[in-house]
Amino acid sequence: MFKPNMMVCVIALALLPAAARAQQTNQQLEEIRKQIQEMKDSYDTRIQALEKQLKEAEEAAAKAQTAATQAQSAAGQAKQSAESATQATGLRPPASPSAFNPGLSLILMGGYYNSDQDPRTRTVTGFLGSDEYGLPDRGFDLGETELQISANVDHLFYGQATFAIEDGAISAEEAFFQTTAIGYGLTVKGGRFFSSIGYFNSVHNHAWDFQDPALVQKAFLGDNFGLDGVQVSWIAPLSAVYIEVGGEGGKPVEFPFPDSFNNKNGFQVGTLFAHLGGDIGASSSYRFGVWGMTAENGLTNIDQPIPALDFTNTTNTLTGGSDNLWGLDFVYKWAPNGDPSYQNFKFVAEWMHRSLNGTLTSGANTGPFIASQSGWYVQGVYQFHPYWRVGLRYDQMNEGSYDLGTGLGGAPGLTPPDFTPRRWSAMVDWSPSEFSRFRLQFQQDKSQQGLTDNQVFLQYIFSLGTHGAHKF
Repeated sequence: MFKPNMMVCVIALALLPAAARAQQTNQQLEEIRKQIQEMKDSYDTRIQALEKQLKEAEEAAAKAQTAATQAQSAAGQAKQSAESATQATGLRPPASPSAFNPGLSLILMGGYYNSDQDPRTRTVTGFLGSDEYGLPDRGFDLGETELQISANVDHLFYGQATFAIEDGAISAEEAFFQTTAIGYGLTVKGGRFFSSIGYFNSVHNHAWDFQDPALVQKAFLGDNFGLDGVQVSWIAPLSAVYIEVGGEGGKPVEFPFPDSFNNKNGFQVGTLFAHLGGDIGASSSYRFGVWGMTAENGLTNIDQPIPALDFTNTTNTLTGGSDNLWGLDFVYKWAPNGDPSYQNFKFVAEWMHRSLNGTLTSGANTGPFIASQSGWYVQGVYQFHPYWRVGLRYDQMNEGSYDLGTGLGGAPGLTPPDFTPRRWSAMVDWSPSEFSRFRLQFQQDKSQQGLTDNQVFLQYIFSLGTHGAHKF
């Protein structure tokens, strides 16, 4: 049997490895605790350093902001002092050579025209003579080239000049200034400009939806009725609806009575117009317009406004009197969510009425004369692809009535012809970019009594340079 001392030794030897392992475990735990404490101390040091850097950066930013505010205030005071000195002396510092950099654009137009009837003999019965209808010669035609120059003159005025080049002749279509900073919704325009009456009258022909204007536009106002004068317009400060009212006064540039407004003081033509528009949801918008115009016929004899009287086989001249017009126009536009880039539709309708009066001399008879006529059109243009559009238009004129005085009671044939001019137009155009367009248009023209004229237009339009946005 083992002795007690021997047994104790055996037990001690058995417990030695466990004690050694326990001591080793304690040392490892102490080491881990030491490393954790070192990491905590290191992080605290780094956090304190970052907090110090943040505080220094905030102080530096505050100082920079203060310096910038002081510099801006000093600059404003210097500018105000300079403006005060300028106003006192009437002098301005010279501008740099690049300060005035106008926008330049050149519009190239032309194409091909095919028709059943000779365009040089075409008329609109009761309204336009063969020299006024404006159809191009058959075959290839250069058309009109348009040069436009525009820029802000300074902080108060904008200027624009548009020149038309056709058949070797250059004419100023528009040359006007326009205010930019009157405030209160007011704008003043002066010089030569297209009138704001109607919808398409103020739109240059390269921006038309069809190759030619509507019959009523052509008969009563020409391609674009312009005047040398002044225009004042006001836009109401409303957010939910668009309201504009305005008026114009001056001297007509050309149509409808060329060379009949010379050498006379004051206004020979006056206009008033009003526009109401707004949005219908996110995808639709509209604009409604009403307008009126009165123009003196002038002091010279005129036979152009009443070509229907040429059927009397006598010489008919109109002296004095006035040409009074008024009209209504409506435009509706639709585009998905207001984005017309890929798909859109535009509908336009216009109606115009004319009352022409004066003293008529027909052969040996003379007396007061009043012609009352009207016309209208509707059209729709649908863009079904970013590059492609199709359109349809219908025109119609009303021959109206002639009111003759006693002195003309016996004049032969002084009644409007029993005929209603009509015309259908269909077009498709392709615009690979905003700077180019090709258009194919077909028209069945029944505007001349006894004739049906089938017409085909092939047109190209190219825009070179910067060009301002067009009206709604």
